[in-house]
Amino acid sequence: MKFTANDFNRIIESLAPPTLACSWDNVGFQIGSRKKAIQRVLCALEVTPDVLKEAHARRAHLLLVHHPLLFHPASSITDDTPVGRLVMEIIRLNLCLIVAHTNLDKSPHGTNRALAECLGLSEIELLESESEQREEIQYGMGCVGQLSRDTTLKALVTLIKKRLHAKGIQLIGEERKKVRSVAVVTGSGGEVLKRMNLQAADVLVTGEINYHAAVSASLDKIAVICAGHFDTEIIGMNYFARVLKNHAAIQKPALEILVAKHQKSPYKYY
Repeated sequence: MKFTANDFNRIIESLAPPTLACSWDNVGFQIGSRKKAIQRVLCALEVTPDVLKEAHARRAHLLLVHHPLLFHPASSITDDTPVGRLVMEIIRLNLCLIVAHTNLDKSPHGTNRALAECLGLSEIELLESESEQREEIQYGMGCVGQLSRDTTLKALVTLIKKRLHAKGIQLIGEERKKVRSVAVVTGSGGEVLKRMNLQAADVLVTGEINYHAAVSASLDKIAVICAGHFDTEIIGMNYFARVLKNHAAIQKPALEILVAKHQKSPYKYY
């Protein structure tokens, strides 16, 4: 019996329910036939020309990405725009595209859990718990956990840079400040920062916040480490790929779960 793109999508939805996605987000099955038989899935942070070339070279049948290619309803799909060209290439290669974005951020199998574990945090809990629960699994945005011992913000920056292989890190706060409890929000953490309980953690580690949010954090004496949108989220897709590889429903049909090798941040650092 063939394993279809829709079978795979059901597994994604069981691990990262689409109902968890933020109201502005666009997740789920975006391109292709749900009836398509698949044997190989390529996981990536986002759709790029390099990722599509790799998908073709590695004979993938489906792309699973974190960032939506189609955010808003399109009035046309042409080769006049970057998104249009990518959509047309996906169709030309006969690929399916599934997106797991903020629903994956809120999943215990997703990006925030990946970052918390990467930093070696223990006693990991949700930073913001959602009311929705399924089979005693809790969902929510962000995580908070404990370092093994007290450290300084400067030392934590060094640790994060090493663990994430980050090329540039921004720090808001005094380098000598002692920290132990760490909140993590991958990608853009500005909205969570606005709602964050000041007692929730000694420091927030996120991908990025805007300048005005940084000014507010500084005035409120909230320590924030911005380690890069790409660097905080790329590990999340690698983590989720491992979760999928170990999933019984994927092992049974011997579905191959691949991770894209040709991914890079759009930023260059000088």
